[in-house]
Amino acid sequence: MDVLFRSPLGALLAKPWVDEAGLFGLRRWYFPLSRLWAAANAAGDDTSRFRDEIGAPVAAWPEPYLRSVLARNAGRKAAAEAARAAWEAALFGAAADDDCLLLDRRRRAAATRHLATRASFYPLLFPNRPPSARWEIDQPAEVERALGPALAHPDGLYDVAVDAGAVTASRPVATGGLREYWLRAPTPAARLHRRPGSETLYARVIEPADPACPTLVFGSGLCLEFELLTVSRGPATRLAELGWRVVEPISPYHGLRAMPGCYGGEPFFAAGPTSSIDLIAGQAIESALLIAWCRQRFGAAVALAGISMTSFVAQQVASRCHLWPAEARPDGVMLISHSGRIEDVTFGGALAVTLGLDRALARAGWSRAALARLSELIDPTAQPAIAPSNIVSVLGETDRWVPYDDGLAVAQKWRLPEANVFRYPLGHLGMPVQLTRDARPFERLRQVLAGR
Repeated sequence: MDVLFRSPLGALLAKPWVDEAGLFGLRRWYFPLSRLWAAANAAGDDTSRFRDEIGAPVAAWPEPYLRSVLARNAGRKAAAEAARAAWEAALFGAAADDDCLLLDRRRRAAATRHLATRASFYPLLFPNRPPSARWEIDQPAEVERALGPALAHPDGLYDVAVDAGAVTASRPVATGGLREYWLRAPTPAARLHRRPGSETLYARVIEPADPACPTLVFGSGLCLEFELLTVSRGPATRLAELGWRVVEPISPYHGLRAMPGCYGGEPFFAAGPTSSIDLIAGQAIESALLIAWCRQRFGAAVALAGISMTSFVAQQVASRCHLWPAEARPDGVMLISHSGRIEDVTFGGALAVTLGLDRALARAGWSRAALARLSELIDPTAQPAIAPSNIVSVLGETDRWVPYDDGLAVAQKWRLPEANVFRYPLGHLGMPVQLTRDARPFERLRQVLAGR
């Protein structure tokens, strides 16, 4: 994959046109197929429940075909769950290292086969295309009751004790000249315990041989589930080869933390707005826990990075980390494809509009003004809680998924040094490709950690 991204074709992919093509594919195929797949996961082999779980009236598909495709999906789901259970028991148990490596490969292979079952549902996209999500938007009055105290005192949502001793680390496994292991802990974010599947924090660590290397806690984007894929080289592997110890937290609602009956990432927007708040605030608190554990374990500098969805997490860590003990605060923060106002992402971002999030919120009684008030809980504060010189911003100038202008406004309002702001003539989907081709932002973050 790295070879592809650094090739002439990779240069073509790091262009603004990719965003429009991506939106088309997501709208026409990925999200509707994912909704059907998630409904099948909830229904098992019950065709009637499958129709109910989709979240909208659907066509009268033939029962024999439905039973066949549901049975195939149920078989692959069961195999993926069994492989995961065996892997986790071995990883945090007494299995030999070779067993853990083999079981991880089996887990990823089974999970990938299960994810790929989405393709079996392709004929069900016709004649009426299913919805992109099963919408379960909160009512404004319910949110006011649940989050009223936090709205009056936003810092209270983040002022949570973190205990690095709650983190369990698996034994390391050598792979490709690097070391890999996993972290597990009960989430310290109380509201995430109300989200089935997200009660436990998981993070993958991959590191080079040099124990003195800097540590980077690096969040992922919406609907990305690298830990379920049989990929030989993901983003963390490349960064580890560049001399970083990378901690990859699994975001709530995704992958190993997916909610029953949902596809990875779906609740973030489909069960909003509290689901968005719970993920951003919850993962910010979890980041504090991981940072504290890393500092206790390694003693070296620890940075935090977030891209797209988790850029809001990183912004909250930069905004609120004064609430946590010194050992839980990052030495540096990198914001990638970030934006200053989640209200604008919701009502003006191209992805949110494509999903129909703005319309779903309006149907549930949300006005833009009401959402703007709620957004104060997860928008960046007026000034960061760490030195602006320790924050790096990476933006795509044609990004309309997470609006570029608002991201640049944050960098300017926070008075980040010009050397810490990277702007590229590309959009949202081109950014990961660009960062594979150009490591300068990570080099700058390393300089920040070194005090230069």
